[in-house]
Amino acid sequence: MRYLLLTVLFFVATRSLSAGDPHVRDGRYVLTPLASHPDIVTPIGLEFDHKGRLLVIESHTHFAPKNYAGPKADRIRLVEDTDGDGKADRFRTFHEGTVHTMSLLRGPENWIYLATRKRIFRIKDTNNDDVADAEEEIARLDTAGNYPHNGLCGLCFDAAGNLYFGMGENLGEPYKLVGKDVTLTGGGEGGNLYRCRADGAGLEKFSTGVWNPFAICFDPQGRMFTVDNDPDSRPPCRLLQVVRTADYGFQFRFGRQGVHPLQSWNGELPGMLPMLGGTGEAPCDVLPFHGALWVTSWGDNRIERYTLTPAGPVLRAVQDVIIQGDQNFRPVDFAVSPDGTLYFTDWVDKNYTLHGKGRIWKLAAKDPALAAAAWPSLTPAEIQAHSAEKKLDLEMLKNPDATLRQFAISGLAQSAELSTVNFDQLTHPAQRLSLLQAHKWNEKLPDAERDALLGKALADTDADVCLFAVRWIADHDLTALRAKLDGVLKRTPMPASLFQAALAAMDWLDLIKGGGSSKKLRQRGRDQYLVDTLNAQTSPPALRALSLRLLPADNPYLSIERLRSFLKQPDAGLQREAVRALALRKKDDKLAVLAELAAQEDLATALRADAILGLADRAADYKELLTQLAAKGPPAVKAEALRSLRGQPGHTAPAEAKPSPEDTEAWLKLLGDSGDADAGWRVFFSNQGARCAACHTHSGRGHNVGPDLTGAGQRMPKQRLVESILRPSKEIAPMFVPWLIKTIDGKVVTGIPVHALVPAAEEKFIGPDGQTFGVKPGDIQTRRAAATSLMPDGLEQGMSIQDLRDLISFLTRND
Repeated sequence: MRYLLLTVLFFVATRSLSAGDPHVRDGRYVLTPLASHPDIVTPIGLEFDHKGRLLVIESHTHFAPKNYAGPKADRIRLVEDTDGDGKADRFRTFHEGTVHTMSLLRGPENWIYLATRKRIFRIKDTNNDDVADAEEEIARLDTAGNYPHNGLCGLCFDAAGNLYFGMGENLGEPYKLVGKDVTLTGGGEGGNLYRCRADGAGLEKFSTGVWNPFAICFDPQGRMFTVDNDPDSRPPCRLLQVVRTADYGFQFRFGRQGVHPLQSWNGELPGMLPMLGGTGEAPCDVLPFHGALWVTSWGDNRIERYTLTPAGPVLRAVQDVIIQGDQNFRPVDFAVSPDGTLYFTDWVDKNYTLHGKGRIWKLAAKDPALAAAAWPSLTPAEIQAHSAEKKLDLEMLKNPDATLRQFAISGLAQSAELSTVNFDQLTHPAQRLSLLQAHKWNEKLPDAERDALLGKALADTDADVCLFAVRWIADHDLTALRAKLDGVLKRTPMPASLFQAALAAMDWLDLIKGGGSSKKLRQRGRDQYLVDTLNAQTSPPALRALSLRLLPADNPYLSIERLRSFLKQPDAGLQREAVRALALRKKDDKLAVLAELAAQEDLATALRADAILGLADRAADYKELLTQLAAKGPPAVKAEALRSLRGQPGHTAPAEAKPSPEDTEAWLKLLGDSGDADAGWRVFFSNQGARCAACHTHSGRGHNVGPDLTGAGQRMPKQRLVESILRPSKEIAPMFVPWLIKTIDGKVVTGIPVHALVPAAEEKFIGPDGQTFGVKPGDIQTRRAAATSLMPDGLEQGMSIQDLRDLISFLTRND
């Protein structure tokens, strides 16, 4: 579950359902209720004990309303069906007295393990009276953080009998995690995963960079997974494959929204691992069951199934929805009975406050053979990666897949040979990055050696190595190295991600050194860093140009007068970004300036072409000028003028023979590698043709309906990029699946849910036009996931072949 501040969680059903009646979408299963309120209320976790009986956490402390009539503490209920009719008929209390209870798990020697917000402990019934009478502490969280469900959570054993558990972001508060023989400290780094022995000894941090990892599991091949809630502004929630020593990118110290330049959510920054897949809202459990990973999505009222399929040397997760309910279906936790039946708890109500409702469901397979569904074996690359975790393998540190490489980094971080690996002798940048990751995790370098290593990394020719060092310096508040970051800003070329990270790190260190609070930093947006750089006349021209490119075109700082002043600067890059900012500006005060620039024959051709882009929306008003430029302008000016005139009387796109959208190979051959990236920028931001920027962002500009396409060419091969344009519905990322909403007055609207803080009176969606709209919950008759993307088919028909060639060149350019 996410924060109570999320007063609306979006309920999605595939058909009109009666209140609280979830629907199974796989005919091989039968869903039946086991128990309901008032017999069981506000159930959280559940587990089968050593006798095969069901234990259920009943929450009575999670936001109890004033004058709550229920028990004063949480309790573990023993739920039984004594007459075998499929309905629970006996309810007893096995244990009570805990506060903010999160998870329970059957352990060795008849112990039952419990996780509350601030404790991991185990209980046992030693005299067989069905009441726990023995208790042992495993770990204790000492902290001022007190939100009910962002502390300790999630319990799991591996095949060797080690216990794993998670800790949420804890509001960034400092903490001590006290184990049986080890005490770990921290604060501000976000959530972590931990491992210890079954009795609590040998406590260690296992991985970091998560938000709220409510559940952990292992598949039959030994792969480890967790589900992670998303911070406020970074959907989707994540299904993660967990690797020891891995960092998944989130740090609370840099703000809970997850959009800070030093935060990563899907492996955007070097040294951070991406998600295996996006899940529905508020995932609470993940369980290997019948050959797939099953996930409860509390906020989307459904249970999801993720089939792991080979994707080259690694696996990918393919999602489908196995059970869908309405707003009164809030699944939380799974447990599998001795006979293989799946049971799960249902919070029922969208209200986080205790409400006296609750249900327990059971899902039985019609064919017992389903339990034998095969799991994908470890790929040869995975086997090699696991081997590298046990024995130092410097070659494996070159692996291009970050998750596989992380196993080798884990092995390096734990190796006695770590101190003997020489940074200067590593010829591959991925090896140097990996060495930094291992040392950062290990934390055993003396300060002087650490600072010397970071100095080398900051000067490294590879931008990713440099960026990781920047983040390390900020993460650990190394204010003594603040001056070295100035040198980073002198790099050429300067990737936008490194530029923003360096500015953010410098600002953070200045804040720390000056005794400021992180709250002040969180109130500053990314744009302020860029404005500061633009204002500083001593900033290198290339950095000022990059700052202008990254600043939204309608930022109040970018007045017409200021943009005109940039046009008078001698630096061509700054001039170019000033024209582009004018072209993308929404206000009509830009038009006269753009028309003047477009007609200026002694101006650089590229600047004139960019200026024409800004006139396209008012092509009818500037038809005479555009027609003249289309007739006698230089090639780039002529091409942009013709594109801007498309749709005007007498102006149509040229007829061209084009392959079928299904024939990707023919398109790749036709497009070749001769595109013009600068012209592709204009295709991307043009309101003619594909209109990419209506739904996508690039370098901070555009609209956030679909994925951010900054660096798209570096994240996916050219074939897949071309295919995503030709056949956008072939594969839709989970966070961008649109929903078809039919209202009670018969209207049908399509939109992607907005996972944000919104008034409870309406659900919010982003429509195909990029605009946000609201629908009152009571007005929704049915809803279902669309099989097609919001991105329409046939985009290639609205573009010339050269347009598409230029667009691909722009999207694959590395700058």
